Amino acid sequence: MDRAWYWKAGLILAVTVLSVWALVPSITYFRLPAAERNEASVFEKARPKWAPAKHLNLGLDLQGGIHLVMGVEVDRAVREKAVRRAEEIAAEMDRKDVKGVDVKGDPETGIVTVTAPDIGKAKDVLGEFTDMYVRRTAGNTVELAMKDDAVKLLKESAVEQAVKAIRNRVDKWGVSEPTIAKRGDASILVQLPGYSNPEKAKELIGKTAQLEFKIVDDADQSLTQLKDLPQGITLNWDRYTGAGDATVSSPYLESKDRALLTQYLKDKAPPGHVFAIGKLESRTRGETTYRSWLLDQKQGMTGEYITDARVAFDNSPGEGNRPYVQVNFNKTGADLFGKLTKENVKRRMAIVLDDTVDSAPIIQTEIPGGICSIHLGGLKPINEILEEAKDLALVLKSGALPAPVRILEERSVGASLGPELIRRGSMAALIGLLAVLVFMALYYRFSGVVADIALVLNGVVVLAIMAGINSTLTLPGIAGFVLTLGMAVDANVLINERIREELKTGRNIVAAVKTGYEKVFWTIFDGHVTALVAGFVIRAYGSGPVRGFATTLIIGLLASMFTSIVVTRAIVEWFVSHGRLHKAVSF
Repeated sequence: MDRAWYWKAGLILAVTVLSVWALVPSITYFRLPAAERNEASVFEKARPKWAPAKHLNLGLDLQGGIHLVMGVEVDRAVREKAVRRAEEIAAEMDRKDVKGVDVKGDPETGIVTVTAPDIGKAKDVLGEFTDMYVRRTAGNTVELAMKDDAVKLLKESAVEQAVKAIRNRVDKWGVSEPTIAKRGDASILVQLPGYSNPEKAKELIGKTAQLEFKIVDDADQSLTQLKDLPQGITLNWDRYTGAGDATVSSPYLESKDRALLTQYLKDKAPPGHVFAIGKLESRTRGETTYRSWLLDQKQGMTGEYITDARVAFDNSPGEGNRPYVQVNFNKTGADLFGKLTKENVKRRMAIVLDDTVDSAPIIQTEIPGGICSIHLGGLKPINEILEEAKDLALVLKSGALPAPVRILEERSVGASLGPELIRRGSMAALIGLLAVLVFMALYYRFSGVVADIALVLNGVVVLAIMAGINSTLTLPGIAGFVLTLGMAVDANVLINERIREELKTGRNIVAAVKTGYEKVFWTIFDGHVTALVAGFVIRAYGSGPVRGFATTLIIGLLASMFTSIVVTRAIVEWFVSHGRLHKAVSF
């Protein structure tokens, strides 16, 4: 045997060993009970430490799960961006010492209205905001709106950020091999194989988790000027000890109907302020009512600086080990939070989560460490507060959604559907494989057995590569796998028929084998390359299960070329060189 043969033999041995090694985690995965295999912690305990971490996964169509299509409210993201721009414009006017400017951002339309005594000087400042244009000018008032290209960029960014945030949440959630991808201009496809609680999934995925810290304006008394309050809304007072031990009395409105209270407060906030709603839970009455909070728009910060959020427990007297969420900020956030608390000692700071005031503690002193606490649950049982705290910590740590999402499509694949599809697909693949193996062995004798060995190795290599890239196996994927096995057989048929033809011309078996492989190589190569091109096109333009089919097809074609041309030739050449083959019985 020449040196080249030994190189081929070494390559075949290495590929075989690596393939078996790569499949160990998949074997471990499928040996686990179906109800447990998608729990990352359970799989990690069962997986041998010397084996790789990646394994084959079953798609939604094979093991069941949840299919969601989420719509991102990109128009709201644009409107909220415009409102934030209004705050930035007001701050820039103050910095540039432009006096008497009133800036309002309309959260319903996204229009920013700027009124100033010296509108020319104000326009000079507005020119610095290049993503906005002057929509209309009337006297000393200018209306601004976002430019079309800025709107387009913002919408694309909102969807991309939503995809990333949802993926982070699901990854921390521990669901095995989810599918999360942009679908269209403003929707996201979410598939959670093996997960069976759609309500929990929708709650965690759809939670916007937009966190803000705003200073409460307790000095404002404008609510006391409101006359003829609607039925169901009452005026009440908060009292606490503020700066200099003075008693602070702050009015607020209360109602059992949140929608009624929200609608009544619309457009009633003083300039530079916004009303928010919070819950009031009564221990004696056992019911929940809602109250208003007047927040200063110019003082505050958002949750974008959060680096970590985790559940902690309050061991102070009277709290009974009550769970809460501890939030850590990065350096920038810590500086901003320290500055915010330093400038507002003895005032209340509202913690606003998804447009709802969760709590409003009094700032007793500057908090420079970049850590704050969010207490939840009110009068709920401890176990409910703990679950709520865990969910909030997860979504805060994973990142807030840039805009709310809504469910456009929801579908649950039943647990009974998955096993049936697996059984049918596996049975079809097994019957087809056995039929091919028997036919090749009977028709081509020894060379057919060699082709069978290569065919089995082809299947092992394909599954190993799919496991190595953490691929998800779907029913179309199984179809692609069976198709590649058929193409591998076809390549071996071409080789064996060509060798037979060479033997019929009178060549000896050594020359026939050498000539047969050489002449059929380009035929096999051309056929596989053509199929590969089709596979790459399908993968590039397909989606979901179609991409799974294309992926399996591409991997199978590459493995087929290796086993058909390299593996079978190495085996046949070994037997030929040792005089073990006779043309009458071998081909």
